[in-house]
Amino acid sequence: MKKMKRNAPSCGRIMSNCMILLPLLIMFLRSLPTCTSFSPHAIQPQKMMLHNTKSIATIHRIRSSSSTTTELSALAIPAMPPIDAGSIAQGLGYLVGTGAVLLYTPIAVRIVRQESADGLTLSTWWLKLVSYTCSILYNFDKGYPLSSYAETAVLGIESVTILVLVSYYQQKLFNAQFLGLVAVFVTAVGVALNDQITPPEVLALGQAGSAVINVFALVPQFALNARTKTAGDYSPITASLATVGCTIRLFTTTQLANSDPLLLGSFGLAFLLNGSLLLQILYYGVRYEGKSLTAVLTADYNTAASDNNTNDEI
Repeated sequence: MKKMKRNAPSCGRIMSNCMILLPLLIMFLRSLPTCTSFSPHAIQPQKMMLHNTKSIATIHRIRSSSSTTTELSALAIPAMPPIDAGSIAQGLGYLVGTGAVLLYTPIAVRIVRQESADGLTLSTWWLKLVSYTCSILYNFDKGYPLSSYAETAVLGIESVTILVLVSYYQQKLFNAQFLGLVAVFVTAVGVALNDQITPPEVLALGQAGSAVINVFALVPQFALNARTKTAGDYSPITASLATVGCTIRLFTTTQLANSDPLLLGSFGLAFLLNGSLLLQILYYGVRYEGKSLTAVLTADYNTAASDNNTNDEI
């Protein structure tokens, strides 16, 4: 009992000390910073932050891929616009008009090189000039765009040049017959340009007649080549270019001139005639003159004056 009495105060002191230390411990614990690393409520916002970060990264990837697709589509070859046949026809029209400048150049070169035009007929070039003039007047009166008949105007000018060269080398430039025909031609053109004198129907008749005139324009050349059994002095290059040009003109007429039947008929006949003359030149050059095909086609720039050419005029 004495021992228990002796130990009682010590227990009381321990309990009293604990009671004193407990508030201090509580205050100490409260003074410590809150640890959120292991708190369930702290982990959840971190998971949300990670989720949001992934979502933002996904959005950026989507935007990036969308942007890349847009850039690729911008870099892609644009779709071809629809082809406008009218624009193509107009471009071809000007191209043929430009090429027409060279159509009769080989003939002029041959005449000047040979200093002779005995293998050509003067009537061919008179008829060509009349034919082109009728076509020019008809198109001009109709108000068609120049691109639809530009080469006809150029060919008319070239026909005058060849006509003068042929008449000069055949020594007919200043004779009365030639000068009389010049006067009649100039007067006829002046009358045709006067609307009060010449009605449109007459010009339409002239256009229809120009096709016939074009056919007969080369008939004298056909006859001269057949009679002499030679290729003559008419250029095979000219015949080839004329054939191709007439083919293009058939297309441009359908697009730019409302498929004018008179123009289609004119270019169709010119196509047949020039193609036939080209075949005749090649046939006589190879078959009767014994030349190679290349020699016949390049004869305009490789010929010398020949004393065997005939000076016949049909």
